Amino acid sequence: MAPLLLILALAAAPPQAAAGGPPREAARLLELAEREISQGDYAVAMRHAKEAADIFAAVADPARQAHALNRVGQAALYAGQYGDAAVSFQAAVDLSSAAGDTDGQAEQLGNLGNVHFFVGRYSDAARVYDAALAAVAKEQAAPWAGHRRRILLGNKAALLQRLGREQEALAIYHELGGQSELPPDEQAQLLVNRGVLYRRLGDPVKALAMYEEARHLFSKERHVDGELGAMKNRGIVLALDLQQLDAAERAFSEVLELAERAGNRRELLHARLYRGETRLRAGQPTKAFEDFEAGLALARALKTPEEQWKALYGLGRTVPSQEAAREYLTQAITVIEEIRERIRVPSMRADFFNDKTEVYDAVIAARLGDGSPDETFTLIERSHSRAWRERLGLSGPIELSSVRQALPRGTLLLDYWSSPRGAILVAATRTRASVLPVTVDDQHVKTLIDAVASSALPDWRAASQRVSSQVLPPSDWFDGVEHVVVVTAGSLTLVPFELLIAGDRLLIERAAISYTPTAATLLRPSLSRPRWFPPWHFQLRAFGDPVFAKAALDDAIPGRATLASSATEIRTIASELAGTSALHLAADNLKAHLLAPNQPPILHIASHASANTASIEQSRILFSSAIASGSSADYLFLREAYDLPLGNVELAVLSACDTERGPLVRGEGVQSFSRAFLAAGARSTVTTLWRVADAPTANLMEVFYHHLQRGESRDEALRLAKVRFLQSGSSLAHPHYWAAFVLTGDGLRPVPRAISWIWVGAASLLSILVLTAAGWALLRRRYADPLIVH
Repeated sequence: MAPLLLILALAAAPPQAAAGGPPREAARLLELAEREISQGDYAVAMRHAKEAADIFAAVADPARQAHALNRVGQAALYAGQYGDAAVSFQAAVDLSSAAGDTDGQAEQLGNLGNVHFFVGRYSDAARVYDAALAAVAKEQAAPWAGHRRRILLGNKAALLQRLGREQEALAIYHELGGQSELPPDEQAQLLVNRGVLYRRLGDPVKALAMYEEARHLFSKERHVDGELGAMKNRGIVLALDLQQLDAAERAFSEVLELAERAGNRRELLHARLYRGETRLRAGQPTKAFEDFEAGLALARALKTPEEQWKALYGLGRTVPSQEAAREYLTQAITVIEEIRERIRVPSMRADFFNDKTEVYDAVIAARLGDGSPDETFTLIERSHSRAWRERLGLSGPIELSSVRQALPRGTLLLDYWSSPRGAILVAATRTRASVLPVTVDDQHVKTLIDAVASSALPDWRAASQRVSSQVLPPSDWFDGVEHVVVVTAGSLTLVPFELLIAGDRLLIERAAISYTPTAATLLRPSLSRPRWFPPWHFQLRAFGDPVFAKAALDDAIPGRATLASSATEIRTIASELAGTSALHLAADNLKAHLLAPNQPPILHIASHASANTASIEQSRILFSSAIASGSSADYLFLREAYDLPLGNVELAVLSACDTERGPLVRGEGVQSFSRAFLAAGARSTVTTLWRVADAPTANLMEVFYHHLQRGESRDEALRLAKVRFLQSGSSLAHPHYWAAFVLTGDGLRPVPRAISWIWVGAASLLSILVLTAAGWALLRRRYADPLIVH
């Protein structure tokens, strides 16, 4: 489970008293409320702060009334009374705004954002945090502004963590870290949040040290709520990272006791959920069920959907009855989908599913062998590439009947689901569909990839046969099939299905193959454009032969390591196409050309590339130096590629090493350049699974473009190029040289083509001949016909 972050609702110093000062009784009540909040006595604190607010209202002091209402909201927030907290914070914001108290307004907006955070309204939380930061920016010279900005940035970083945007959060924490002028409780909160982030980034020891330091600071300040958060996160590390389950259970029991004494129902809820998870992992399902059941009751009482789905997910894994388990898990998905629908910011909706794939996997596993193809397909597609689908606007429900209707005749869809719980395949054509059990053996897959990625290993067919027998449907599914569309999952994302064996032949010999992250792309409407263009139409933009003296990020590329064949490759493919081309070679191989609007239908990049399988931020494609007199290479990073203006691009060919590799994210697939270019608008991509030498790549591309210009579909054009290598009778027949290239996206249609100048000339000559012949015929009729006299 992902840890739940505590966001500290801190208060600014009370505004200065008006002339004559506020009533002493109100000030005394506020002091009491503040002390009671720090001690966890929230009900009494709310009562005293409300009494203070009423007194300030009676003497017409809106700034101090707002300050008192902020205390009411803070106590309600810690007590888990989120509706009351939101009302109090909003009233405080309105009063502070009317009184011109920007400091109070910014603080109260931040606290209102915290309420939205805890109840799962993430887009509202982001909006309110940004409004608070904007208020601070207007008064950035004020002595309080720096302090308030730090608090707001810390809360925004916590929100980014929740949404899986760790690098953005870490950047904020680095900015905030080491600021000794922060009060101890603020320092402690930042330590807690940084600990959570370091744990996600794979450093539990550093996380544990931060939690211990934070707990010490909170305890010293007698800040019960903060201490609970630090203790809870310490238990998470012990249970999930260090596997010290007995110590973790004791830690969560300690949190439970302290939360009960303090009346903190929110931390009581979290302790139940985490202790339940610990007990489940320790093989105590009955005790775990009791914790999850109590947690669900609390989550429903507090109306916190994030905790509801986690409790339901826990119950689904501990209840003895299989039928009851399915019901709990289905309810968990329903709650998750409801939360998602309330998120209005597209980027946040895209990141929302990052830590929830395991719930969908559990539901699918619970229904293995017990669901119809339609039901199973719907569940599989609900778990496939949700973040990527959000980027493309393909977030609606996907039904198998609609997908089957969209499949052209002779097309087979293979949609896989694979997780530690098992694997299945939904195979479908226009006329039939079935759910088939499959086996995905990661070691067998690795053996196959190792065999074909190295041309030195000739015996790859045995490895292919082993994987084929485990993952492909029976060979009769391929009878009459001309195109296969594959939705992969797990380690299958690394397998080129072309070299698998169906019956007695390689799959590439039977059918053209394309890949897609989700079957939803089959329902995506095609671009409205003519199939033919005149020869002067802009058809191709191509990049090759980058020039640079050094590549700071690529130590493996010494000096000016040119791609000797890339310039030839670019000129050759341009000659195969009939339209006009923009060829960016050598010093003109600039990333700036890729950022230009109105890109042509075909984009081709032949360059060095580096895929980082651990971090999406580091995957990149190399370009020539952007500075005329510069020597360092320029780069297109993977994250940048998502924002490229590729709405007019039909086909993007990334003829560079490893462009189909990247971090493998469970439920999302490989975060590769094909995903990025498709999300940026391209309809299909050709990318590479491993490194291939320059000359064979150039040869394959020449054949591929030749068949594209002849009008073949994209997947068939690539198939014909591969088959030519396979049947060459040379060393190029080894799949190392052709199986690395995979087509992702729309492979079933041809690319728009330009009419050749030869055909234009021939048509023009024919037109002239026809007109000349017609003219001669007309003249002959005029002077040869007899004169008729009446």
